[in-house]
Amino acid sequence: MNPLTRKLAERAAEWLEDPPQVSTPPNTSGPERYTAVLFRAFLAVLAIRLQRPTARISRASLCWRAKNGRVEHVTCEPFFCQSEESPHHPLLVRVLVNKVVVGLVSEVDAVAAGVARESGLIEEGDEPGSPPRWSLELAVFPGELFRFASYIADLVRASERDEDEGAVEPPMRAEILVESEGLHGTRALYVWSERAWDYFAARVWMDEIVPSNAHFMALPTQRRSARR
Repeated sequence: MNPLTRKLAERAAEWLEDPPQVSTPPNTSGPERYTAVLFRAFLAVLAIRLQRPTARISRASLCWRAKNGRVEHVTCEPFFCQSEESPHHPLLVRVLVNKVVVGLVSEVDAVAAGVARESGLIEEGDEPGSPPRWSLELAVFPGELFRFASYIADLVRASERDEDEGAVEPPMRAEILVESEGLHGTRALYVWSERAWDYFAARVWMDEIVPSNAHFMALPTQRRSARR
C-alpha cells in the first residue's frame, strides 16, 4: 500500500472504529442497527475509492471538495424495509449524491460546506455552495451496495473532466434514467440494480420512484439498460 492510499485508508477507517453497540442508540431495532453499520462501512470504502480527503457530515453521509471548488456530498438511507404492515418486505437502500429526497438541497449544501470548512477541505476562492453539475439517486439491495463505491467515484471524476456522467458504466446489470436538464441545469441520474428495478416495477408506481421526472419516463432515449 503506497503512502497516499494508506493515509486515505486510515482516515476512512474512522467510519469503522465504533462497534455497533456504540454507533447506534440502545433502543435501535435490528434493521436500523444493520443499516448503520452497512452505511459506515460503505462510506469508508467510498472514501478510499475517491482518492481525496473527505469529511464526515453524519454517520450516514460525508463530503469532499470537487476540483472546481464545490463541496459535494453523499447520503445513505434505507429505502424500503420491514414494517408492521409489510413484515416480509426486503431491505433496499438508497444512496443520494448532491441531492435530497425531502427538503432543499441548498440546505444540505450549506451544512456540507460548513463541515468541509471546519475540516480544512475548502481553499481560498472556492465556491462550495455553487449549483452541482450532476446528482445521483441509486437504489440497490444491501449485498450489491459495495460494488457501487467505485462507480460513484468514477462519476465524480467524469464530472470533473466535463464528461457525460450518464455514460459511466455501472458495475452490474442496472436500469439507468438520465434527466439532462434538471433543476439548475443539473444532470440527474437515477440508477437501479436489475434486481431492485424488478422489485420496483412490480410494486411501485414509476412516478413515485422518480418523483420529479414522470414527464420523461416515456421517452426511450432517456432510459437505457446497462448489461454486464
